[in-house]
Amino acid sequence: MVRNIKIEQAVKTETKHIATGVGGMTVVLLLVFLVLGRFDYTVLLGALLGAGFAVLNFFLMAMAVQRSVTQGDPAKAKKITQSSYTKRLLLLAAVLVVGIKVPYFNWITTIVPLFFPRITIFIMTLPIFQRKGEE
Repeated sequence: MVRNIKIEQAVKTETKHIATGVGGMTVVLLLVFLVLGRFDYTVLLGALLGAGFAVLNFFLMAMAVQRSVTQGDPAKAKKITQSSYTKRLLLLAAVLVVGIKVPYFNWITTIVPLFFPRITIFIMTLPIFQRKGEE
């Protein structure tokens, strides 16, 4: 069942922040492989797979939160978030299997970007990145 759901501005803004952080860290990861002389097409493809899924996973989580907060019923809200978590975990498993087993992807550059959203969120919470009155 496809629903016409409006994406809230907060979801768009935070997803852009995550995508920017993930993109920047992915470029650094690729540069490390280049400097080490280990860069090839599998490194690039693995990084694209891992980084792309990392951003998609964050977006899907944000959309689930958006849907759950609009529910009047706490039980429905809980069901939405649990269902989203399970589906995203299954997608993560599929990405990991593909990134590790398929020879077109470098397994390291597939896995490492999956940690970039968490690092981005940590960096965004540092006082230097806080706007005045936003703490």
